[in-house]
Amino acid sequence: MLLLCYNLLLPLALIISFPFYLRRMLKRGGYRKNFLQRFGIYAPDLKARLSQYDWTWVRAVSVGEIMLALRLVEEMKRQSPDFRAVISTTTSTGYALARQRIGTRDWLEIVYSPIDLYPIVNACWKKMHPTQAILIDSDLWPSFLAVAEANRCPVYLANARLSVRSEKRYAKLRSISQTLFWRHLQTLFAQDQSDAERWKGLGVSRDRIVVAGSMKYDTEDLESESGSPLAEWLGTLGVKSDRPILLGGSLHPGEEELLLVTFRTLLADFPNLFLILVPRHAERTPEIVQLLRASKVPFALRSEPESSSLPSVMLVNTTGELRDWYATATVVVVGKSFYGFGGQNPVEPILAKKPVVVGPHMENFQFIIDELRTAGGIIQLQSAAALASATAELLRNRAAAASLVSRASKVIAQHRGTIRRTASAILEQRPKVA
Repeated sequence: MLLLCYNLLLPLALIISFPFYLRRMLKRGGYRKNFLQRFGIYAPDLKARLSQYDWTWVRAVSVGEIMLALRLVEEMKRQSPDFRAVISTTTSTGYALARQRIGTRDWLEIVYSPIDLYPIVNACWKKMHPTQAILIDSDLWPSFLAVAEANRCPVYLANARLSVRSEKRYAKLRSISQTLFWRHLQTLFAQDQSDAERWKGLGVSRDRIVVAGSMKYDTEDLESESGSPLAEWLGTLGVKSDRPILLGGSLHPGEEELLLVTFRTLLADFPNLFLILVPRHAERTPEIVQLLRASKVPFALRSEPESSSLPSVMLVNTTGELRDWYATATVVVVGKSFYGFGGQNPVEPILAKKPVVVGPHMENFQFIIDELRTAGGIIQLQSAAALASATAELLRNRAAAASLVSRASKVIAQHRGTIRRTASAILEQRPKVA
């Protein structure tokens, strides 16, 4: 009955929210390509390929989850040479990045996640016939889970993320969540023991929870390089390798202005300072360009570096390069932590061996922030007003900055091997296909 009500109400919700999603799609662009896949309609050649093999369906919402999904399937392919996967994503940015990253791999397909109406999901299922399904982080959809159960397909929730907000919502709707979500899961891979207890408190059976660590913080298959292919490129703009760089990554509205104000304050003591702004969503470029023009600082766009011969600020209006940009920085400020809720991943700049500063709002990464703060491996500020002084101290005291990085690296090392362990556990439970 709950599933029926959900499928009756979802079309109404989609109609009401359509103007919002249409506006967002138009801003992000790229939505036209393979748009009909959202309704389970595939091109003939893709449909033919899907019918030929046994697939594992991996669902990832957007860019961050896509990166984790790609790392996971690469490890599963390494452990099991006959492994094949279809990765589905919700956003056009996630889709474009995934298409770019997979290259010519013939064992991996990228599609859009279907609208979660039972008939649409069921139609996709009949074309793909997946033998396993893996959800990354928290991509839980009632119809998808119900179709998986109807087809006796085990579902795994990998890197199961449980924010404070989600926990409260699930707790209020405990019986509904149990019916629509938890009873359909074969295994939930919790990030730590504390999270495992929280999941158990929401109704997930203890025997279905495995503590595996965090895939986001697993550095086992990542190289930690101090250099960056972008450093040489910056040199062509006059930004030499010894020039201090302040970088704001995954910035949300209001944070570009905060970084600009901080930058201007710091110029008094660090006249050679260079600023790099990397917004979370590249489609916000026009509004940030307007802000930069109003501030009267010389700037360049990543896509149009020739627009300024001697810039003081670089606006990165491309996607998929953030990790490389982190490697160019002297100090990193992680976005969505000052103006926003939840924060962004602090681990990538730590992997790049950079000192990291975050604001008060890191709720979606609370357990790793707690670990880092306890170890003295990150600076978390309680207000934007303290950003300039905290950044100045890191720029001035390189020994203190290096010590911060060293302590942070030790914390992250505790999560090494999470992807390998998760891949092994899922492959061990893979159904035998006749």
